[in-house]
Amino acid sequence: ADEGWAYRTFYPSVPLMTAIAREVGGADAPVFSRPIIEDSDLAAALATAHEGSTSRDATKGEASLLVALRHLIVRHGDWSGRTEEIDSSGSRQRFSLYEDLVESELGSQLDLQRLADAARVTRFQVIRDFKKAIGLTPAAYIRDRRLRRASSLIEQGLGLADAAIAAGFADQSHLSRSFRATRGMTPGMYRRGGLSAPKGDACARKFAARW
Repeated sequence: ADEGWAYRTFYPSVPLMTAIAREVGGADAPVFSRPIIEDSDLAAALATAHEGSTSRDATKGEASLLVALRHLIVRHGDWSGRTEEIDSSGSRQRFSLYEDLVESELGSQLDLQRLADAARVTRFQVIRDFKKAIGLTPAAYIRDRRLRRASSLIEQGLGLADAAIAAGFADQSHLSRSFRATRGMTPGMYRRGGLSAPKGDACARKFAARW
């Protein structure tokens, strides 16, 4: 029997496309002369962006969409842009600034624009700085810091719901999903299991190895 099908669609606005084009070195939004594009990398980036759009992690959703649209503009846009300027110098110094900002505002809403404004760079530069400094995306780093903050608060006896909010998660279920995805256990299991630092957190291991 025909079970039907479903699809998801992005409708990026002209101002958004213009802003991204300018961030990667262009003057204005590009024109796309080809209605159909065959690009497996773009397809994968858009799939990741759609997945990110359903996440409660605003930074992850924003970053994945920007990466996909940047790929579309740079590779397939007909525009009079110039070569993207990549500022590789100062990534380590800027990361220290990002690190301080994340720690001080962990309980609030953090996004790429907030980090970019603090360092006076573009959002794409923020993504590159994180990759260069620690090999992680901003979203992965922020999630790791929030998990560590929540773990510390749980160890101090704070309730799971309160620990989730204080660490910057939307609610306890958001904390539970992130905990299980990265550490293979729920916060409740962690609280009952001796409160030892989980060894299965690949994000934390990678950060420690690179830093």
